[in-house]
Parts: sequence; C-alpha cells; structure tokens
Amino acid sequence: MTKKMVLPLFIISASIAFGALTPVANAGEFTADCESGSSCQFTASGGAFSLVNDKGEGVSCNSVSGVPVITSGSSTGFTGPLAFHACFENITGFKFSCSNAAEAGEIKTNSMALHHIYLEPNKSEPGIMLTGANVTFTCAGFAKKTVTGDLIGRFTNPSCGTFQTFHTVVFDQVSTGVQRYTQVTTSGFGSDLITNNDAGGASTTSAMSGSLTFSHAPKVKYTC
Repeated sequence: MTKKMVLPLFIISASIAFGALTPVANAGEFTADCESGSSCQFTASGGAFSLVNDKGEGVSCNSVSGVPVITSGSSTGFTGPLAFHACFENITGFKFSCSNAAEAGEIKTNSMALHHIYLEPNKSEPGIMLTGANVTFTCAGFAKKTVTGDLIGRFTNPSCGTFQTFHTVVFDQVSTGVQRYTQVTTSGFGSDLITNNDAGGASTTSAMSGSLTFSHAPKVKYTC
C-alpha cells in the first residue's frame, strides 16, 4: 500500500458529520454515560505535543486545549477544534513559528468526530479514535503543510464502569512517523496521519505524540 493510498495524523478522510453518527456502539466500540444530562461537554488539556513524519521532520507545540462533547449512551462525540499552542518547526534548526490562527504559534484543527474504541480484539485496551482531521498551517510565514487522517490513542485510566472526573489518553509512535495504533481491534482498514507538502514533494506518513486529559463535569462513565 502506498502512502498516498492510506486515507487520512491530525483523521478518516471521509469525514463523518456528528449529526449522522449513530447513538449506539458499533463493533469494536463502547459507550460513554454522562452522570447527568443527555450530553456533556468537558475540557481537554495537555502539555507538549509533536507531529513527526517518517523523515523525522515535523512540528512541536508546548500545549493543547479543547472542549469535546459526547452524547450520553453513545459511542461517539466530537472534539470541536483543538488548539495547539506555541508551535514551531524542527526542520531548519531555527525553530520558526507555525500557525494557522491569528495568534502566532497557534495551530487550530477542524472539528473532528470522536469514537470510543477497543484497541485489541479481546477488548483489553480501551481508547479513542479521532476521525476527519484536515488541518493546514504555515511555518516561517511561507512553508505550508496540510495534515489529514485519523488519530488513535490509549486510555491510561479507563476505570471502566465507574463515574470519573477525568480520563487521560496517550498518543505515541512505534517508530519515527508511524503511529502506534492504526486499527480498531487491530483488524480491518488501517488509517494514520498524512502530511502533504503544499509547495510540492511527496506526502509522508506522520505520527503524533503527547497526552490529553479530559476533565469531566458532570462525571463520565465508560462502559468498556
């Protein structure tokens, strides 16, 4: 399979509108319950994140924030835009600022669908998959990149079956530019992140590394 054949590191390029998502879990997915209300909004925050392609080129950011929303009793939700702060490239050595927003060094994603998924066939590893990423940003005011694809991470504290005030998801790579998790239950269609050089040149497989903590109020219970 060529890199250009791999669909969608920021998610499946056939984007899924949130309004069309089914409220029940599909195979390989589990549901989430809000302690109160039919849906719940929570905050997402994290420290340093990096996006690196298979050539070792990429972007680093000092922190990330966002406001995801889930529907109670559903396996799906959406993130809204995630904002990566104090971003810079690691290609030239000058660490030029990268952004697509009014604030220098800030990269905002599009809204993405969020799926609660199992990473292993025996359902031993709960995680999330963000789908429908399509993010363009510029570094040093002229070097433009576009990142598309899907991003899968693993819960470090799923605490399945109990209401919790926070959950943390880790995203990492198994080798340079290769995301650790690319399939739901390690089977079927594989997806990752692709970085396109808008000025020309080949597309490259990419990986994101970092962690996101979801803070819940009301509390959230995963039925994994």
